[in-house]
This record gives sequence, structure tokens and C-alpha cells, in this order.
Amino acid sequence: MPFPEDRRQSPRLNANLQARLEFSVLLREAGVDETGVQHLRACAGHTLNVSVHGLAVVLHAQNIDEQYLLGGEGSMAIELDLPNGLSIEIQATPVRYEKLDEGYLIGARISEMSERNREMFEEYLREISEE
Repeated sequence: MPFPEDRRQSPRLNANLQARLEFSVLLREAGVDETGVQHLRACAGHTLNVSVHGLAVVLHAQNIDEQYLLGGEGSMAIELDLPNGLSIEIQATPVRYEKLDEGYLIGARISEMSERNREMFEEYLREISEE
């Protein structure tokens, strides 16, 4: 029986050679500036674990203001690089974060993905779960 504090909707595949993926992310800044523009900040990182419904990632930027993690609609636009050389786009909502020496560990729930990207992502998950 799973522990009560483990609220994951699906099993996570831990970061081994197959599950560690590089990605870039656009973080939305909270609110808009005086000209009505919402700013975005791009950062790079890698996954710690992945699942059908969510992922844990480490952003390699040390100077990310917490407002980027909790800003605007609270969403991150993630471009995930799959081992086959293709990239997929994922919209994810941060649900937890922790400051680390090298940046931030972020646990995020996948909120939106195109049908084609979802198919490629789930195929990747099936492949690494069989290894």
C-alpha cells in the first residue's frame, strides 16, 4: 500500500540513463509591467523523474526569483528533448519546489500537451519502463 503522503497519480520513472532528459523551460513572471507585457524567462535543466501525469525537474539557474515559479497562471512551457532527437512541448503547473545549490527542484503536474506530443511522450515512457 502506498504511503499517504505520496499523492502521485502515476508511477514515476527515476532518472537513470534513460529517464534523464534535458529540457528548456519558459517561466512566466507574475503580473505584467506598466506597458501591459508579461515577461518570460528561459532556463535549462534536466529531469529527475517522469510519469504520464507529471515530472520532477532541476532548473540549473541559481538566480530564479520564486515569482517565476508561482507567477501568472502558474504554468511552465517545457521543451523536452527525447533520446530519439525529437523535442516535445509540455505545459506544466508547478506543485512543489525546493531550492538547491544548483537551482530549483520542481515537481510539476502536466496540464496540457498536444495529442502528437502526448503519443511520443507515452511511447518514450513505455520504452524506458521495459528496460
